[in-house]
Amino acid sequence: MYYLARIHEMTASDRLQKRLTKIVCTLGPACFSPDQLEGLVKSGMNVARLNLTHASAKKQLPIVHLVKEIRSKHPIGVGILLDVRCAQVRTGVVEKPIMIAKGQEVCFGVEKLRKESEKHAFVNVDYPAFGKDVRKAEILLLDNGEMSFDIVSISKSGLVKAKARQDGTIGSRRHVNMPGADISLPTFTDADWEDIETAAEEGVDFLAISFIRTGKDIADVQAFLRKKKSPIRVMAKIETRQAVANFKDILRESDAIMVARGDLGAELPFEQVPVIQDEIVAQCRAAGKPVVVATHMLESMIEHPLPTRAEVTDVAHAATIRTDTTMLSGETASGRHPLVAVDAMDRILRATEQHLREVDGQDMPAVTSDVEARAQSAVLLARSVGASAIVVMTKSGKSAEAISKFRPMIPIIAITDDETIWSQLSLHYGVSSLLCSFKGELEDSVIRGMKEAVGAGLLGEGDEVVLVTGTEITGGSVISIQAREVR
Repeated sequence: MYYLARIHEMTASDRLQKRLTKIVCTLGPACFSPDQLEGLVKSGMNVARLNLTHASAKKQLPIVHLVKEIRSKHPIGVGILLDVRCAQVRTGVVEKPIMIAKGQEVCFGVEKLRKESEKHAFVNVDYPAFGKDVRKAEILLLDNGEMSFDIVSISKSGLVKAKARQDGTIGSRRHVNMPGADISLPTFTDADWEDIETAAEEGVDFLAISFIRTGKDIADVQAFLRKKKSPIRVMAKIETRQAVANFKDILRESDAIMVARGDLGAELPFEQVPVIQDEIVAQCRAAGKPVVVATHMLESMIEHPLPTRAEVTDVAHAATIRTDTTMLSGETASGRHPLVAVDAMDRILRATEQHLREVDGQDMPAVTSDVEARAQSAVLLARSVGASAIVVMTKSGKSAEAISKFRPMIPIIAITDDETIWSQLSLHYGVSSLLCSFKGELEDSVIRGMKEAVGAGLLGEGDEVVLVTGTEITGGSVISIQAREVR
């Protein structure tokens, strides 16, 4: 009731309070122009995502270069994420959408079976083993369940006859889910490895790997990147039954996790998705690895300038469970109001975080290393002195990441001299990264870093901060944690 009594005092869009939960924006035709991309950064985009399902990494390099150019003009790091397609079953290309009526029987299969469909509408599926693997499924879902079909029969040749549960249209390259089936398609195609190699050569920050099933899938990508001497961080997308079953192994091999709720909700009963989401976020927090909650967060804003109240609650819930990042997909890639959608998500996250500050009494996750022990000490000191921020001088980013694990309700300002770390810290809860030279004595670097933070609007003169620094000595390093006033 204390919060309800004070609600009239809150301003959800108050830009003075730094937002802690990050936002990934999917780029697409709605925001490919330089002005739109600049607008996304100014509106609060922390990570730019490019989906490789419909265009290869090489074809999307001009957009990657444009994002790099735009982010270079802004002090706080912005990450670039390429989402690799991997094992997907999709319908073929059609000249115009196929109109389907509820109760209509439709045939699905590889192109050579078209003649067997007789008078029924035929939908080409680009997967040779479709007729074999689908035998363990009960229904077919297109576009995460936008259309669903009950399987009526499967011929010896693999032609699948199914009955539509609702009216709809089937366009080109629609994703097909077969709940209950184990897809025998290899996780990676030659095109996927080409995309991963292009990403390594270009030096993007993150790779999201789609439709993985085991930890080995991620380990294979990590091994490939090590051979390329690439520092790219690998994000596992959890969107299959097998990935949920093998999550511990996947988490161990991954640098980050995405809860891809669209396909996950098609693969598993939809009522299980909220519990799975919250469990994944909790396990990622315990492991100190960033986690993204994605898909359908503000879906209605593809068409409308205001979100539904249920969508607002969904985004707020993600912030309440302290996920690192929330994601916009079609809202920014193809929607009518991309900047409005980012602003809406920003406002929801800020309002929720303000509420969490009022009731903050959360238990801290377990400490698993010396780095985390020091990080926890910095967070506790910040709480006790009422600090405005925690400032971390870091070359590798590890100290800032460790502090982020303990979810302080104040900004973490990471000062680094490494451009890769500057952009990769964009995914971590509460971390705003600044690029600054570390030449000279440590104190000189601290002063330069503080000035950069003031110039970026992250700190103000007179602010009390907790400063975390490291000094190299023979045989190791000494970590200093101290309270300071910004001068």
